[in-house]
Amino acid sequence: MQAVENPEIVLNGFIRPRVSISKHEKIQLPDKLAFFRQLNTLFTAGTPLYDALVIASEQTESRGLGRIISDISDKVAGGSSFSEALDTYPEHFKAEWVQLVKSGEISGKLGDVLVRLAAQIDEAQQFRAKVVSALMYPIIVMCVSMGAVAVMLIFVVPTFASMFEEMDKELPAITIKVMAISDFLRANWTSIAGGIAVAVFGFKRWKKTENGHIVWSKLCVSMPLFGDLIVQSSMRTFAQNISALLRAGVPVLDSLDAMKGIYKENPVYRAAMKRTAQHVGRGGNLADGLESTGVFTAFLANMIRIGERTGQLPDVMAEVGQFYTRKVETVVTRIAGNIETVLIVCMGVAIALILTALYLPLFEMAT
Repeated sequence: MQAVENPEIVLNGFIRPRVSISKHEKIQLPDKLAFFRQLNTLFTAGTPLYDALVIASEQTESRGLGRIISDISDKVAGGSSFSEALDTYPEHFKAEWVQLVKSGEISGKLGDVLVRLAAQIDEAQQFRAKVVSALMYPIIVMCVSMGAVAVMLIFVVPTFASMFEEMDKELPAITIKVMAISDFLRANWTSIAGGIAVAVFGFKRWKKTENGHIVWSKLCVSMPLFGDLIVQSSMRTFAQNISALLRAGVPVLDSLDAMKGIYKENPVYRAAMKRTAQHVGRGGNLADGLESTGVFTAFLANMIRIGERTGQLPDVMAEVGQFYTRKVETVVTRIAGNIETVLIVCMGVAIALILTALYLPLFEMAT
């Protein structure tokens, strides 16, 4: 006798096919990457932009991103361009992404731009993971160092101080200074914490002003190590984005105008883009225009000159972008190593001074 198959056993039992999407509320970089990849697949398949956005809003694993995509689709249905709709959420969609989408809309190659944009976001995600991994250990060392010194000054030193007072002996100068620092921290720790909070708040407010933003950007570019990191990162940003824009068929002048939007958080390089665009608009070449700004490396300018001469500027810039990606990783590793060494030395010196201050009176009394 044949057994009767029941198709509902699998669907209603404990074993279920995983056809549903697990949702979460946060908006993370992988969610944005998946959104642009899905959008590219739908757009390439001939799906209208509005319908593609509606489908992408339903398919995303992030509820927060789903609401944003739904609002973007409403704006597109209302007559806004896709880039304009994306630009209403600058905290989630970077300026360089918006500019690339805008260039795709202008050139009629939005599908190609979405492919490059997804690849660029994926590369940025991997690059960010490497940078965070390189800087994580120095940050942990810094937190542990500050915590260890603070615990010794606030809790350990007062115990010895009370013992020294009972002995009623003359203390070495280093011990007196360490005890004074300990007393000051214990008596004024709330004021110190409040002062730090006010200073951080005031600095952020000042940096948001136009003059403060410009001054701070100039200082950052000229700093040792960190200035080198910012310059190399800016070279990477320029090479990658100018390559994507030129490959999308955007003219050089329009690409430089788009780069001003990409560099909107860096007034130094935004001004350099404006000056370069003026030079190119007067009939000059791109390499000389960048070199005249004084904020682009000679290597980048020479590679652009080669690309202009051979007619392969987009491909040359893509290779230069990869070169600076590796260079930035090297700089980050060097900075992390230097910070780690300095922190370990400072922690060792601080703890050695505290221990010397605490045990030197005991040794003197014992002799």
